[in-house]
Amino acid sequence: KDMGAKIEEIGKLIRKERNNLGLTQDELGQKVGVGKAQISKIENGQGSRISTLKKVLDTLNLTATVELNAAATGINKKLIEYVVANISEFAKKYDLTIREASNYLNLHKGLSFLEQHYDAEHLLSIDDSVEDLARVCYNNGGGLR
Repeated sequence: KDMGAKIEEIGKLIRKERNNLGLTQDELGQKVGVGKAQISKIENGQGSRISTLKKVLDTLNLTATVELNAAATGINKKLIEYVVANISEFAKKYDLTIREASNYLNLHKGLSFLEQHYDAEHLLSIDDSVEDLARVCYNNGGGLR
């Protein structure tokens, strides 16, 4: 099956379980921390961030195993390698351990910035990318400049 069909199946599973529990899309959204529209999108198989999908599944005590196809895995692999390289460079630049850098970048939204802006950021030099990360984290309450 293709990825779209699997996401659609997960959406149907979520809708069925939400109905079994007598929850509206709005109520489920509130429990998860997203709007009714996002729950509707997920239930209709229109996709969502994996983290949001996981929160919905956890809230409903459901688990879903999704096998990613080769193309999706290839993209994810590039993103993962890119994020790892950035964490490593960030750690070097600010004299942190990899774990400290990773925790800092996660806490101050640097990692989600990299994930969301990968298409543009991966075209920059690693130094420019690390500089952008530092700025994003600083703007989100981080202490490093």
